[in-house]
Amino acid sequence: MQTIQDQLTLLLRTYRTIRFCDACLALKMGAFPREVREAAVLSGNEFQISSGRCSECLQEKTVVRARAAWSLSRRPPVEEAPQQA
Repeated sequence: MQTIQDQLTLLLRTYRTIRFCDACLALKMGAFPREVREAAVLSGNEFQISSGRCSECLQEKTVVRARAAWSLSRRPPVEEAPQQA
């Protein structure tokens, strides 16, 4: 069984451009808003928590969304060390 933190991570990564309030996330996950809030805070810098409009209920609240991450294709190239002959 997945933890609340695992469920939250999966959901927010799936909808990475969407902002959710704790109540709407809790409804989607079948959890309590307090559990969702605690899981988001414990996740550290993985999520962006700010004031804004929830994409689900359209109310101005504290919202959370996944932070953008570098994809492998967008990473800067790694220089290779010159090979010795």
